[in-house]
Amino acid sequence: MKLIKDKSFYLSLIALVVPMAFQDLLKHGLNLVDNVMVGMLSEVELSSVNLANQPFFLFSMMIFGLVSGGTVLISQYYGKNDFNAINKIISITFAIALSFTFVFAFTILLFPRFIMQIFTNEEDVIFYGIKYLRIVGWTYLLFGISNTFVLILRSIRLIQVTLIINTIAFCLNVILDWTLIFGNLGLPRLGIEGAALATLIARIFETSAIIFYINHCDKRIKIRIKNLFHLDKILFKDFIHYGFPVFINEFIWGVGIVIFSVVLGRLGTLAIAASSITSSVEQFVSVFLYSTANATCIIVGNAVGANKKDYAKQCANTLLILSIILGFVMGITLFLLRSPIISLYNIESATKNLAMQFMSIASILILIDSIGLVSIVGILRGGGDTKFAMYVDVLSLWLVSIPLGIIFAFILHLPLVIVFVALRLDVIVKAIFCLFRLRNDKWITNVTR
Repeated sequence: MKLIKDKSFYLSLIALVVPMAFQDLLKHGLNLVDNVMVGMLSEVELSSVNLANQPFFLFSMMIFGLVSGGTVLISQYYGKNDFNAINKIISITFAIALSFTFVFAFTILLFPRFIMQIFTNEEDVIFYGIKYLRIVGWTYLLFGISNTFVLILRSIRLIQVTLIINTIAFCLNVILDWTLIFGNLGLPRLGIEGAALATLIARIFETSAIIFYINHCDKRIKIRIKNLFHLDKILFKDFIHYGFPVFINEFIWGVGIVIFSVVLGRLGTLAIAASSITSSVEQFVSVFLYSTANATCIIVGNAVGANKKDYAKQCANTLLILSIILGFVMGITLFLLRSPIISLYNIESATKNLAMQFMSIASILILIDSIGLVSIVGILRGGGDTKFAMYVDVLSLWLVSIPLGIIFAFILHLPLVIVFVALRLDVIVKAIFCLFRLRNDKWITNVTR
């Protein structure tokens, strides 16, 4: 296995990973702050917000999938320095993302009770969830626009500006959370509605700032309204062939993760709250792992697009090893943070104990997940092997984790910890299949024209 020893490679990697990690740190850090602050209100309200945010998780995965599908093409055309093709692919990506954004936003706003009843039959949880969704539903429109642009700018290595905007939006959101949830600084105490309103105001600022930058400052990306209705037919076919499997991958995977919440939601408030805490902390801890995977897609894609096959393989091997090392560090970090973070929540002792067990399991699985994550999101997608990545990611979830989780929970009635383990077994399956796939060159496909 040949690894890269060139110092410039690692400097380039750091230049990509660190800003991406800080962006993701802000996103997941905000989720964690919201989680902790709402958790200070009550266990019921914490469960309500967690379940009400499940459609948003699915929506964000859908946007990530669409843009990641575009990134497969964009990263390789970037390796060829073909910005004409890149701008056409961006228009295709944005037009499709905008269509799905409107559908999701208005579904949430028009049918909040139906949405909550999918996840739980506990009326008090549904009641608070509806209050939250009626405000936060408007943020879907804003997030669909802003996050699409953020991810597109990442794919052409333009990260610093959006990082600054995200940082300001994060600070604004945290301050508004503190004032509106608890009624500080003379403002009314709005509880979970305050959390939703804080998110909405921060999204308005974030989206406005990003649109202003793209329209008035950046010279490389040229989004024009007329281009959204006159898409390049040849590149659109390429997007469907190479990029759409990524969208299907992320969307169906996201649906699977939502099923996890449905399963745990039917097992009671204790399971919902413990899972919510674990998920928030795990996402926060894993930001460098996800950023490395996203950077890998760009680096490998650039190399494949420039027809540097051997170099692409070296990049893949090097980044796989680095990801495993990061997974080990992240696992230890999560294990050590369990107790101090859980102590911040106003929850029952039984919920705290269950959350401790969930987080202990998650700290082990992060190491294994690092292999599948960098392989699927990074190496295989960057190399154009999007269909294999889709099959492995989706089938391991839907043929292993979900069936076992449902059987263990509702047929065998096994303890919650065993159900949680069953729902996460897909990470082991993915790691095994990805390692076998990377042993040969079948994953390398130049998708540029």
